[in-house]
Amino acid sequence: MGVVGCGVATAIVMWAQTLIAWFVVRRDPFYAQFGLRAADLRRPNRHAIVAQLRLGVPMGAAIMIEVTGFSFMAFLIARQSSDAVTGHQLAANLVTMMFMVPLALANGTATVVAQRVGAKDLSEARRIGWHGVEIGVAFAAVLGALVYWLREPVLHAYTDNPTIIAAAMPLLVWVWWFHVADAAQTMANFVLRSHHVTLVPLIFYATSLWGIGLGGGYLVSTSSWAPPQLHGAPGYWAMSTAGLVTAGVTLCGFLAWVHRQESRG
Repeated sequence: MGVVGCGVATAIVMWAQTLIAWFVVRRDPFYAQFGLRAADLRRPNRHAIVAQLRLGVPMGAAIMIEVTGFSFMAFLIARQSSDAVTGHQLAANLVTMMFMVPLALANGTATVVAQRVGAKDLSEARRIGWHGVEIGVAFAAVLGALVYWLREPVLHAYTDNPTIIAAAMPLLVWVWWFHVADAAQTMANFVLRSHHVTLVPLIFYATSLWGIGLGGGYLVSTSSWAPPQLHGAPGYWAMSTAGLVTAGVTLCGFLAWVHRQESRG
């Protein structure tokens, strides 16, 4: 079914996850204590809804910036040639799979940190948060190094087309730094969410991923003053990496500031 089959498979997976989650929430005794099985309707709690929106809207907007930044990069690269966008999509698929490791660690770390924050044990929350960031970045550095040094067999696992491999090879030079920076910003952002901080990270995301990454990538890839090696898709990857490094540094620095404020408070 080609591309349509990919869409059908994705829809099946999403619906399967939804149905499994619904079944677990309804049947697992652990969730009975939260009143999720009650059949009666209750009046909306305005304060709870506002609190959810204050956290959720910036979080959703940050995800939108991440997704659109990467998607628009593919659209812009597609204007160059089919080979360029194919090589980009190969590299993008690779870093997306690699990203599952820091994403999983970030979810786990955020959950444990949020439990400590809820228990008013802020010193333990800070300790767990930083350990999570350090572990996530360490894993990303090792995985990025492995992919970089094994990039030729990794690319051949996707395709034997020499034209596509030649288009993707220059992009994988950036994957190592890209992945490490991506892990740092993801881990720090998730820990900040556990501390109920979501608006400032959104501003950092818009500036670094849209401004530096996407906007800077367009300028570098199309400008005559940029080195020829950065024209086209490599320019977008170079600036996206710079944007992620900026996001990682600023979010980790802001997390340190939040921790200092909490320790004084």
